[in-house]
Amino acid sequence: MTYPLVKRVPHRMLGEMLRMMLSDDVYFDLTLEEGRTLSRAFTAVAFDWRRTDFIYLSPIGTDTEFSAAVTQTGVTVETPKGPHHLSWDDVSELAERLAVV
Repeated sequence: MTYPLVKRVPHRMLGEMLRMMLSDDVYFDLTLEEGRTLSRAFTAVAFDWRRTDFIYLSPIGTDTEFSAAVTQTGVTVETPKGPHHLSWDDVSELAERLAVV
């Protein structure tokens, strides 16, 4: 499997969700609206990374918060397994995949 990726998953209480997977064991479950919100944040920093230095989201369907430092080379996500770096290509791809209709 090639990472990062986004796939739809069911949640018994929240309905359809998006699972943003950074690796086999690192993922974030997002509501569709949270996915769109993170998509807009990723698009904004990919377009002009100098305007912000941090992205934060507390997803309702995941026990883990999403926090990431914005750097010149991409975004570094804090995960329970340690920091996970996403290149600008990865960030742009995730932004496109999270922008669901």
